Amino acid sequence: MVKFNLDFRIKVVTEYLSGIGSTSLAKKYRISKEGIILPWASRFQKYGINELKLESRKPEYSSQFKVDVLNWRKQHQASLPVTALHFNLTLPSTIWKWERRFEEQGIVGLERKRGKPKIMAKHKQMKSSKSSNKPTTADELKQLKQENLMLKIENEYLKNSRP
Repeated sequence: MVKFNLDFRIKVVTEYLSGIGSTSLAKKYRISKEGIILPWASRFQKYGINELKLESRKPEYSSQFKVDVLNWRKQHQASLPVTALHFNLTLPSTIWKWERRFEEQGIVGLERKRGKPKIMAKHKQMKSSKSSNKPTTADELKQLKQENLMLKIENEYLKNSRP
């Protein structure tokens, strides 16, 4: 994916806001998809020039935030781009992925973390601690608290998704 610098983005958005169509601008500046220009303009109008800057890394969102986004989308019957703009998310497809994961896996699908999957980490942990088969009370309490929190979030989402 080609990254466009800030000056270029400002130039394109300025021309778009002055009345030149996104298709014409895409051809003029050899941008492969005119659909790239529209989100730039929307984000610029809502959040200002700082939103046209390139982000160096992707943010990580909490399960609660993801549920809040999904609830808002359902309550307002909003499209993916409108929801993304409302929550200042770069890609509308991110919300679509969250919806699919929630439908397939429930709340557990929304708590995915980056890095090594937990399955691998658990497997290594089991190998190293074969002598101690019982989890400690503190570990068990922590796991139960996490599970309780996830169930509360899932219940809240399901309550808000009813018509």
